[in-house]
Amino acid sequence: MMPGMGTVIIGCRTQQLGEVAAAEIRGTRGRSGGANVVVKRLDLTDAESIAELQEYLATSLGRLDVLVNNAAVCFNDPTLYGKVPHTPFAAQAGVTLDTNFFGTLAVTRAMLPLLRASTSPDSPSRIVNVASAAGRLRGSRDKTNALTSDALTVPVLEDLMRDFVKDAEAGVHEARGWPNTCYGVSKMGVIALTRVLARDEPGIMVNAVDPGYCKTDQNANQGPVSPERGAETAAMLAAALPAAGFKSGGFWYEEKEISW
Repeated sequence: MMPGMGTVIIGCRTQQLGEVAAAEIRGTRGRSGGANVVVKRLDLTDAESIAELQEYLATSLGRLDVLVNNAAVCFNDPTLYGKVPHTPFAAQAGVTLDTNFFGTLAVTRAMLPLLRASTSPDSPSRIVNVASAAGRLRGSRDKTNALTSDALTVPVLEDLMRDFVKDAEAGVHEARGWPNTCYGVSKMGVIALTRVLARDEPGIMVNAVDPGYCKTDQNANQGPVSPERGAETAAMLAAALPAAGFKSGGFWYEEKEISW
């Protein structure tokens, strides 16, 4: 959080957990900037929840200055550390891509009109996509060329992600040039989406961030990086211009743009 922020909306599948996060923000002296913090239900795989949030923002605020896409699922453990039944790789693919890539895309599409309503040359609206080092480019040359093509479009990218799910479910993903990671492919898709949106939405500052391996519930708190440290680069891109000014289409780590 940074001074000068108005209303912060926390989109969360579980209202109770969202309220805990909101209380932490409100109780952080000197960093909340007097922001009004509101919790709304949002499930990336639930189109109705996305539409309801978009309607709330359009009606209540009329614009959206910053969108941070942080929600994701990662099968670090095939049971998500005891939260779900054992899930084999082939079954992980659809869940992971539906949430991390297609869900992120659905939320972004819904919010784009509100982001366009906010942006101006002096204060651009922003999209910050939380990616991962797992999303670094890998796989066959054909796959990496497709993902990095200057001619890549969102529909073509969607087809690529669907192809991975089909190939993973059939057990032929590696033979067809994909890396052996559902989470990694989903984050490759998010980074590729970031680059396409940056090109197609020149008035919006769109960037992707690797927060590092953070200590969170997603990995049973095994990560060595604190959530606060992991959030710093996303916060910088969300609330302040980098030293170089307007930057879009980049992949960032520890407040620096890095190669994909």
